[in-house]
Amino acid sequence: TIYVSSPLDIALIGTLVTLPLLFGIWLLLFGRTFRAARKAREAQLRLMLAADLGLRPKDLSSMTTRALFDLREKAAFDELTGVLRRASGISVAEREIARARRHDTPLSIAFIDLDGLKQANDRRGHPAGDKLLRGLAQALKDGLRAEDAVLRYGGDEFVCVLPETAAQGARRKLASIQDVAARAGIRFCAGVAQLQRSDDVVSLFARADRDLYEFKANRGEIVQLPPAAKRRAKGRVTA
Repeated sequence: TIYVSSPLDIALIGTLVTLPLLFGIWLLLFGRTFRAARKAREAQLRLMLAADLGLRPKDLSSMTTRALFDLREKAAFDELTGVLRRASGISVAEREIARARRHDTPLSIAFIDLDGLKQANDRRGHPAGDKLLRGLAQALKDGLRAEDAVLRYGGDEFVCVLPETAAQGARRKLASIQDVAARAGIRFCAGVAQLQRSDDVVSLFARADRDLYEFKANRGEIVQLPPAAKRRAKGRVTA
């Protein structure tokens, strides 16, 4: 039995009775709002993943968000070598260029060319060439830092994105990787370019590619082009 002796007691009892009810209503409304916000965020995320993968919104109905993430991850990496594909790697390079400018830190790009791929394919078959490509990719990943990125640019060419690294440091690191790779029968040459104020991703890649070309020309592996042909060759690097 509850004895009420004053209006204050009545108010206190009313509060005690209604407080759990109000709290329950608040939880119900908060839960609905939270679920709606989470659903909206997931829908936005799914649309972003679809855009990355070139899918249409109507294609999403049969795919879970986890499946979309798995598909994007698979699409980002080269199936043979396990390094980034060209488009994904260029996106990484663009982000690193922006970060280097924001923090005023150096950034270098290295163009890598695998030696002997055509000869391996012609003499011992494509499995031998694939083994060389995988070996070079692994040597680059093992020799570089976790924050560096490696992408397969095409054929026997790879690109390394080296944040907070000046050109001289990049050359030293690549020389060390060359020594290790050579002991496994893998040889490559490299061209390096350091980010300049006027660079975008296309011009930075082009300068690294030009450095590689000049190195190979000096080594006597390619025929020197006349000036007009050189100008055409400089335009082959695109993002």
